[in-house]
Amino acid sequence: MQKIYKIISNLKSKYNSNIVFDTRLIRKNDIFIGLKTKNNDGSLFYKNAIKKKASLVIANINYNHDKLLYVKDTHLFVKKFCKYIIESYKGKIIAVTGSVGKTTFKENIYHILKNNSINTYRSHKNYNNILGLQFSIMNINLNSSYSVFELGINNPNEMTNLVKTLKPHYCLVTGIENTHIGNFRNFNHLIENKLKIFNSNRLIKGLINYNYDTRYIKSKINSKVKFVNVDNLKKNILKKNKKFLINFNYKNRKYSIISSKGEYCINIAIISCLFIKTFIKNIKQNIFFYNDSIIESRGNKVLTYIDSKRVVFFDHSYNASPFSLKQQILSFNERNIIQKVYILGSMRELGVKSDYFHRQIIELVANLKLTKVIFIGDEFYKFKKRFDNFIFYMSYVPAIKYLNKDVSNIKNIFVMGSRSNHLDRIIKKYAR
Repeated sequence: MQKIYKIISNLKSKYNSNIVFDTRLIRKNDIFIGLKTKNNDGSLFYKNAIKKKASLVIANINYNHDKLLYVKDTHLFVKKFCKYIIESYKGKIIAVTGSVGKTTFKENIYHILKNNSINTYRSHKNYNNILGLQFSIMNINLNSSYSVFELGINNPNEMTNLVKTLKPHYCLVTGIENTHIGNFRNFNHLIENKLKIFNSNRLIKGLINYNYDTRYIKSKINSKVKFVNVDNLKKNILKKNKKFLINFNYKNRKYSIISSKGEYCINIAIISCLFIKTFIKNIKQNIFFYNDSIIESRGNKVLTYIDSKRVVFFDHSYNASPFSLKQQILSFNERNIIQKVYILGSMRELGVKSDYFHRQIIELVANLKLTKVIFIGDEFYKFKKRFDNFIFYMSYVPAIKYLNKDVSNIKNIFVMGSRSNHLDRIIKKYAR
């Protein structure tokens, strides 16, 4: 095994190779690992990986080729390889979790450190389950001083596995809300599982943003974890030249930070500031919210054509929560662009309050008097009769037909919903 690790390290150093699990993402000299899933066995695509000029293919197929390395169990190999990397890494590891905003927080922390000339790595996009975490660990920059990862859970005990894999030094819980109860028994059960992020055996310090009664939480954590209620700090906010100057006191220290966005980003700015101050004392710059934190982590602009008509997709298709969906709808509505269409996919894992949150989104759209809106998914579809002035589909397929039919009146298309709605396939249909 040590020999394989050395081969991979040499290839990554020589070619700046990425490790990938999907042959569609392979670039020349990347390293492909074929993983077995419920629906497929990635190792079966080893010939495709070789054809695309991967520098190394690791698979569970014993095939005689100089670029192929056989391992009996690729999942076990990945697990051991991640452990080897984490033990070899000399920098400090930061982990972020929470009900909403994990990706934006992770990106903002990364940009703060980067803009203060600190060599920093961050996990890829919003890859926050165990497979996404392993992917990001295997592509870590071993020379970085800090690495920032986001961790997401949908089931009990997932956090335990994520923390054992990552072994973070500093942990942030951005907030815990009862909008994603999903597979947890109740709100307290969700809290307990989120707080397992602080069970890292290498934990130095942790911070949690929480505006509920903290007595229950304090019984579940240790003295290394501190609390902040960001709502109590937002008392002195001045807006000047489209920027917000926030002055506040925290534990007898004065802070002055800047955000160029609205209330949600002010929250991120304050919490990011206080969190980073727990492990770095001398941050030179005072700008603690970077626009790139949204641009790079929350949606991509995809310029393409439907027939011969040029259109722009604003792609947020991989995730949605009641809060994030609301904020992005409001933000897109404020954009000074024409011929807008909203394609909104349903939100999953909301438990007993699912109907309430989906109805809230529909009512928001109605209050904003938006006209071209398509709701997709069972959770939205049940309100079809009550809100008959909007378009409701069970799946994404009819939305493609709608765009083709009405393309002369369409120029900017906002797409957002939970990944399971497959809204990304609408965009891929037209991508060039």
